[in-house]
Amino acid sequence: GIGRRSRVYPPPMPPMHMPPMHMPPMHMPPMAPMVMSFGAATSGVPFLFSSWKPATPAAFFFACALTMAAAAALEVALRALPHLERRLARGGRRLAHRNLLRAAHTVATTGLSYALMLLAMSFNVYIFAAVILGFGLGALFAGHLHEPPKTRPPRLAEMDSANPPTCEQLSVLRVSGMTCAACVVAVEVALRSVAGVTAAAVDLEAGSATVLSSSGGGGGLSAPPITQMLDAVEKTGRTASAVVVGAAFGPSLGHEPVGMPTGRAACCR
Repeated sequence: GIGRRSRVYPPPMPPMHMPPMHMPPMHMPPMAPMVMSFGAATSGVPFLFSSWKPATPAAFFFACALTMAAAAALEVALRALPHLERRLARGGRRLAHRNLLRAAHTVATTGLSYALMLLAMSFNVYIFAAVILGFGLGALFAGHLHEPPKTRPPRLAEMDSANPPTCEQLSVLRVSGMTCAACVVAVEVALRSVAGVTAAAVDLEAGSATVLSSSGGGGGLSAPPITQMLDAVEKTGRTASAVVVGAAFGPSLGHEPVGMPTGRAACCR
């Protein structure tokens, strides 16, 4: 044992005693049941905010009238968007000014849409009826904004005798993949960019496009084939198919549309 060092071990650690942890019980306030049925109250009903509560029935129905006017204004603004885009495209405003007008229109219509949605979710039968009737009034006053533009064939007296008569061909396309007014503008611009197309109108609700193309007589330009119109629509990311091709009118046809199942105008043969 000479020359060996004895090993020294540390003393054992005393056991650790942790005091028990006590968490106070959580008290959740009872949640009010969600209303899933319509009521017919005319006083004390909040409008968007809990502090906006008409105290009298007269004030309540006045607020319902304002709600109806807001819904009608929203419907008119949404239906007027294609016309706004056309005016901005034709106008000489700068890009920043055009985008500022688009942003203002988007903010106004989006905010008004969410506000009307919250009002309709109040489950008050009078408020709900005011919202629905407001949209109906907006469509009544501005429903024509979605109609395609009317094109009047030229009269014989108005035609220049020095120029040969022209033949116009009307085609209807079925367009799928459109979801908003911007899609309508994109498809209309694409169709009007096709050589020979004089007018194009797109109906978002019907999912159709009406195209008017013309060809000059006496060796002038010929009407564009339907394949060019379909290709122009598909370049925008939508799909299109021909529904009516060759409904033509011209001086030799008495300015009356005549269906041509072969896809060619009679006066352009």
